[in-house]
Amino acid sequence: MKLLDRLFRRQFPIIDWQLVKESNKVYPESSFTLLKITTSSGRFGTGWVDKAYTRYEYKKFCPYHVLITVNLTDHIAENNPDIDMGTIEDYFSEPLKQICTFHMVSRVVTDEGMDIEGYLELDESAENFLTAKSQAEDRLVTFSYKINFDPNWKLSKLLR
Repeated sequence: MKLLDRLFRRQFPIIDWQLVKESNKVYPESSFTLLKITTSSGRFGTGWVDKAYTRYEYKKFCPYHVLITVNLTDHIAENNPDIDMGTIEDYFSEPLKQICTFHMVSRVVTDEGMDIEGYLELDESAENFLTAKSQAEDRLVTFSYKINFDPNWKLSKLLR
């Protein structure tokens, strides 16, 4: 009986998130999968998903799912015709990584532009940043965003 008690009473190690953040373990080694998709209008598009996050062991420390929907069909995009997807990704990921831990898990083309999906450590400071950027007169692109609490990373359909 004591053997069964020991087996079923697993104790999980206590993780010091601050130490993980300061190490090279906070971001896993990337494992990108390129995607060919069909948009809702039937056009072909591309995207990627970082499958390294499928088994990411620190998900519970970044429980906020963020979906950034970028519009590349408005007057701001027309005034910036040479903008590329990598520049747009960096526009969001670099500042967010300075604010908190931010994991960009996918980017997919849409009929209007692109969707960027990720997970955040802190939602309030990231939300303040995204709100300010979305309302800024000198923003790089027009976008909207949604942040939802998702500690098990179930909202990301591409990671499944």
